[in-house]
Amino acid sequence: MRRCWSAWACSAVLVGAAGCGTARPAPPVVSDNWQANARQVVQQLRVDIATAAVGGTTVRDAAKALKNTSDLYALLVAYSDLGGCRQMVTSAAPPERVARALAPACRHLERASALFARATQRSDPAALVRATREIGLAQPSLVRAMLAIRNG
Repeated sequence: MRRCWSAWACSAVLVGAAGCGTARPAPPVVSDNWQANARQVVQQLRVDIATAAVGGTTVRDAAKALKNTSDLYALLVAYSDLGGCRQMVTSAAPPERVARALAPACRHLERASALFARATQRSDPAALVRATREIGLAQPSLVRAMLAIRNG
């Protein structure tokens, strides 16, 4: 029963989060402190990426994570953030060149979030492993974005 509830909760939150991404984002707030905001976005994404590592890199580890309520909760929180990458970037209101540097990372992180949703909805540990791999593809773009932020 708990496993069904966990899968339902993950599905409900992810469907809700996915719905948020389809809405038109609010116009960015102009801020003199865009660098601090953008750094905070990258830092939060890195924390979420580290948390998502609990899903493992093997089907066996992913299957265990999908059955463990604590791991599943941590994954849900992390992948919910990762799925909202573009909204986080928009809210930070960086210059266009910094937003462009973050765009490839967001594409990978949002794909990873969709794979996590699939993993929980279908009890598919292989999808969770693919999500972990997709996250790894975002890492170089996050490094490039951080350099763009530092260069102002």
